[in-house]
Amino acid sequence: MFSRRLLLWAAAVVLAGSLGANARAGQFVPFNATWSGVTVAADTSGFPIVKVIASGEGTGTELGHFVMVSPHVNNVFTLALEGDQNFTAANGDTLSAHFSGFLSPNADGSLSGVLPCVFTGGTGRFAGAAGSYDFAITAVPLPDGSGFASTATITGLISTVGSDK
Repeated sequence: MFSRRLLLWAAAVVLAGSLGANARAGQFVPFNATWSGVTVAADTSGFPIVKVIASGEGTGTELGHFVMVSPHVNNVFTLALEGDQNFTAANGDTLSAHFSGFLSPNADGSLSGVLPCVFTGGTGRFAGAAGSYDFAITAVPLPDGSGFASTATITGLISTVGSDK
């Protein structure tokens, strides 16, 4: 009888804790940032699909100063891209998102587009992150042809359980 009461009490504590976490996670706040980076690796062995890693830094709400690395794939014919964006805040907390979209060519040789991104996870204050953002990017070819120098603005909403840690 005692062990059954203990089990019911433990289940109630877990349930109450998860309800409180879900309530906090439901509060969305602006997630805005600027980012600039470059292509740090490109694997053309699967042409026309190119595996790319872009890396750079930025500053934003919720993140402060951050580094963002983006492993992704592009189709050089359709300009379709898909991949991830992995943010690391100055204190080491991480935040990840997934994106899929298209870029458009511009008359000056640059590419631009708005990529919809959805949060997929995080650590520290970003544990349990939910939400999404638009990644508005302009990518300018590097003079040596090895990749692109890119700038982007990030505009969206985020809700995190861990933000009160």
